[in-house]
Amino acid sequence: MKLRFLGTAAAEGVPSLFCRCDVCKNARERGGREIRTRSQAIVNDCLLIDFPSDAFSHCTQYEIDLSRVNNCIITHVHGDHTFPWELHHLRKGNSVLPEDYEGFHLWGSEDIPERFDGPFKSVNDRLKLHTVLPFEPFSLCGLKITALKAKHGTKNPYFYMIEDGEKALLYAHDTETFPEETWEYLKACGVKFDMVSLDCTGGAAEYIEKYSHMYLGENKKCRQRLCELGLADENTKFILNHFSHNGESVGYKEFCEIAEPLGFEVSYDGMEVIC
Repeated sequence: MKLRFLGTAAAEGVPSLFCRCDVCKNARERGGREIRTRSQAIVNDCLLIDFPSDAFSHCTQYEIDLSRVNNCIITHVHGDHTFPWELHHLRKGNSVLPEDYEGFHLWGSEDIPERFDGPFKSVNDRLKLHTVLPFEPFSLCGLKITALKAKHGTKNPYFYMIEDGEKALLYAHDTETFPEETWEYLKACGVKFDMVSLDCTGGAAEYIEKYSHMYLGENKKCRQRLCELGLADENTKFILNHFSHNGESVGYKEFCEIAEPLGFEVSYDGMEVIC
């Protein structure tokens, strides 16, 4: 299974447009992996995860043709993960597509139809909305996908377990500590993860009170629990992703020096991981 991180930042991106903090100044000066666009990923070159405002730049930079890649699972409806206005361009006046075009399919919680209601009306049957329920696997792009309940600031946030019959990925964005209901489901499934991508919006912090994301201290606890439950082991690739310029020590180079000795990989825009 191949996971490519198209964008690896939280809502503001790095550098944030109007910000002069040290992280943003460093990103402007150094460029390269210090620059982070809004969160999006693609699995096996065929399944998108989330649809942010940076989807256009991701598709042009990484040569993704959305007239062919037409399935996207949505984690939650915050604006940095779902940008519905871009989908207006599916309509016939904006896109020339064959008569047998199967449509662009969005899969997610019951929050999705409400979020995409405007674009859905304007593009008629070219935009297909699908509601999936937590803990009920479904098949897409040759993959088995299970929506898991997240703990985040929307009504019905998800993160996803993705399996291809041989390998398993846990893509845990956006969420704080997993809800116990999700832990119980994972324990019952007994899936051994080959790759785990964890929310690290808070960067190198050991503890943040009342925070709807994760950070290094919480990442270590999450990894420990996954291993204790037999859901991961020393061969599992743990990747930290989804960084905010407001997090602690979140410059790419600086954070690698902190996280890598602890056994974590640090994501960057365009990074490919194969398991």
